[in-house]
Amino acid sequence: MENSDQVQLILPPSPTYEKVAQTTIAHLGIRSGFSLKEIEDLRSVMKETTNLFLSTRQWDNPLHLNYQFSQRKMQVTVASQTTVPLEIEEDTFEAFQTLILPLVSDFVFNKEKAWVVFEITTEDEKTS
Repeated sequence: MENSDQVQLILPPSPTYEKVAQTTIAHLGIRSGFSLKEIEDLRSVMKETTNLFLSTRQWDNPLHLNYQFSQRKMQVTVASQTTVPLEIEEDTFEAFQTLILPLVSDFVFNKEKAWVVFEITTEDEKTS
């Protein structure tokens, strides 16, 4: 990602902090030129991603969120600093994918290393 900025956020493994991740991505989306509808999509993807990690309640490690953003593009990495694979039921993961795949332009999930990366671009960036 050319000419990008980066923000890192470390959250305690508690659902009470998921709003911090959503607010952070919304503010960065505004700064990056996303529309209000796209910012709501950013918030939704962030909520579903943090819920995916926090719902497992496997560990006490914090979530590490890395937001890399430039004009009309954002890439987000969410990871837990663990050597334990993320234990997610297949139905839960399929529901997660069904919700976020229409909203992201790229998505990679590594269950063994407990991280997910997604990229979102603005609508006008997709068409150019």
